[in-house]
Amino acid sequence: MIDALSLAQAIRETVYAVPAEDGLRAVTQCLFPSNSSVAVSVRGGGNAFVVSDDGAALSEIASSGASERPTDRQIRLAIGKQGLKVEQGVIFSPPVAEAEIPFAVMLVANAAKTVADWGLEHMRFTAPRNFRRDLADLLQRHFRDNLKEDQQILGKSNKAHKFGHVIYLQNEKKLLVDPVVNDSSSINSRLVANMDVKMLNDPNIQQLIVFDDRLEWSASDLQLLSLGGPLIGFSRAEAEIERLAA
Repeated sequence: MIDALSLAQAIRETVYAVPAEDGLRAVTQCLFPSNSSVAVSVRGGGNAFVVSDDGAALSEIASSGASERPTDRQIRLAIGKQGLKVEQGVIFSPPVAEAEIPFAVMLVANAAKTVADWGLEHMRFTAPRNFRRDLADLLQRHFRDNLKEDQQILGKSNKAHKFGHVIYLQNEKKLLVDPVVNDSSSINSRLVANMDVKMLNDPNIQQLIVFDDRLEWSASDLQLLSLGGPLIGFSRAEAEIERLAA
């Protein structure tokens, strides 16, 4: 059986190792596109151990809304010739000695991250996941007391535009967080609303248009949206919203 303490010490600061039913789970500093840490399993005994992602790369791709999964051949091509094996989507090392476990852990974790990155760029995706709900949940977690939904904001034209999320800040300032989905109707309506408000040049109003960067967008649509105000992908929105609201 593997000693979690000795393995954690061997890998030093690169992982957090915890006992599992059939070995160890090593949580690494590698990050999936969702910003979750890549965790791998270490199983074996004596002087022969196998490190596996247990299909974590495929799970990451599936949770991002992919309607298909990469084949073993595609996974092998994505990770290159690193001596790793792939079976039914699971990435794992050949048997390694105890002294080689730290290297194998990082090799498998990096390979899993590479496959997840590759999958998000190349796999087909279903209709947009519930992006609006994901953004609403994020805002509720951080700004519940200062957040109001579906607020009417007057623009330069004196027309009222509905904004999905408004964070009310100190000194009468407000941050408009506006989700846009990848269809022409949403793009056009959010562009018009944001441009009209932007033309007010009101120092008390900050704007942020958020798009679902887990899906494929055309460069022209993103460029068009940026005319309405600052534009950011959902994966980076949390940090940017916290910065603007500080």
